[in-house]
Amino acid sequence: MNWNDLRYFVVLAGEGTLSGAARKLGKDHTTVARRIEALEKDVGARLFDRLGTGWSLTDAGENLVPVATKIEEDVLAFERQARGDETAHGVVRIAVPPVAGRILFAPRLAELLKDQRDLEYEILGSSVIANLARREADVAVRMATPDQSGLIARKLTDIRYAVYAVRGYTATVPEKDWEFCADGRNSFGDYQQGWVWEQLNRQLPMRVKSDDTQTVLAFVAAGYGLGLLPRYLADEDDRLELVTDDVTNELSKPVWLVVHPDIRRSPAVRMVMDALIKATEAIPDRYKC
Repeated sequence: MNWNDLRYFVVLAGEGTLSGAARKLGKDHTTVARRIEALEKDVGARLFDRLGTGWSLTDAGENLVPVATKIEEDVLAFERQARGDETAHGVVRIAVPPVAGRILFAPRLAELLKDQRDLEYEILGSSVIANLARREADVAVRMATPDQSGLIARKLTDIRYAVYAVRGYTATVPEKDWEFCADGRNSFGDYQQGWVWEQLNRQLPMRVKSDDTQTVLAFVAAGYGLGLLPRYLADEDDRLELVTDDVTNELSKPVWLVVHPDIRRSPAVRMVMDALIKATEAIPDRYKC
């Protein structure tokens, strides 16, 4: 059999139509149909039912999908290893939250640039989620579980949070006068507040809300109340003191690496993804869970 026909099989199984598979493969639909028919002849089984609405897998086809997918992945892995000395070229657009990007990921990404002279970055440092399907970014680091379909996502770790204040705040400010600088990001901010109220056995006034972690830190460091901050950021700031730690990790935030399947095999994108994964592995254990 022609092993290249397996790729046509895997793509058509995923797309469900000749036109969809042809677009993804960069071929015309007659070529796709011809390669599938050749594969069916080689294996001696009908793999698809030809319907008016598309091509539907038969039972035999369903059984072969995971096997064919594994073979395709192994072949691609072989090719990548065989080209282990290839270099990365071009621009990779990376969407990453600004604070995490600067502190956790930039050093490792900078090391990659030193090794790959033809590689360039466009860093999208924003809390707004980039649309990978529209190529607003090639690779994204997200501090929330991805919910967009059609993307490949890998959970890297969970980031720990704790409550902080400027040094001396809890000793000099009467507890009845304490205030809280809140995260203004929807449900996470609401959950933050509820957790803090439970720990302190009382609600605190909130006159500042922000969707930017650096802004929360700035207000806390300036002496305005308490704030819930990531430990990798606040523990390194000598102006702050730990007030209440989240020992059960209830407020930890997930870190996800997300990429569109169409470009994940690009050498440049693969190298960037590897750098982001290694950067996460290098985060001290006290800052993640």
